[in-house]
Amino acid sequence: MLAVSLTLLAGCQTTGSGVTEVCAVWKPVLWSSRDTPETIDGVKGNNARRAAWCRT
Repeated sequence: MLAVSLTLLAGCQTTGSGVTEVCAVWKPVLWSSRDTPETIDGVKGNNARRAAWCRT
């Protein structure tokens, strides 16, 4: 149980700038001209959340 807990905590480490490691792998999403307006809105929302979370 302790090993699992330590592994989970390691995933929450921050870099020297304070940005979590998740920002290194959470890339902006692109959309296609063939996507629906609803899908494009969802992608824009995801990218806005990433930008707010990963501010540097």
